[in-house]
Amino acid sequence: MKSKLLSISFLLLLVIATSCGSKEEKKELKDDKLSGFMVGGIYFVHGYGGQSEVNSMLVDYKTDEELISAYKELFEFPFDDSQKSGTKRMLKSMWDISDKASLLKSIEDLQTKTYEYKAWDYARVVNNACMGYAAGYLSKDEVVAINSKTLALAKENYTDWEKYYTDFDLGRNDWDSEDSESEAFEKLSKNITKGEKSIYLVLPLN
Repeated sequence: MKSKLLSISFLLLLVIATSCGSKEEKKELKDDKLSGFMVGGIYFVHGYGGQSEVNSMLVDYKTDEELISAYKELFEFPFDDSQKSGTKRMLKSMWDISDKASLLKSIEDLQTKTYEYKAWDYARVVNNACMGYAAGYLSKDEVVAINSKTLALAKENYTDWEKYYTDFDLGRNDWDSEDSESEAFEKLSKNITKGEKSIYLVLPLN
């Protein structure tokens, strides 16, 4: 009888331990579409005024699922056709892009060229693709497809977002260390993957 009671007690403890363990496990979240936009997310956060400004927009969002929903609003297609003329001018002046063909050629070059700091290239691909949508050169489906390919490339080259954005900053400084926005991007590169409101802690790169 005693051995039977011990067996029952052991089984009860096992059930309790298993139950407690399952409650503590954090559900792994995934959103490949949003993750694709996150490859260029530093530009979007910068455009909103920095991480502190973005955090101030997220005060009512508590759970990871709520943060994902909020960041989808912020990151997915951050430019729209109301900015069409200005976006076209920017693509032309900065990239010599004046139509869909030249935009796609530029994106392919950034994706495939050999360069030490590829995160810098990948982030620009996503940003330019989003601008291309606002300019009327790309559809939403085309942007998502470009982002998906670029996300896959980022996954191959970087183990996590922190390494990715460290490399991004190295590439940006290699491009022009005297640029007027270098300090702001350097600070953002270090902070974008930190803090309880960071989507980069909710949706890992790998």
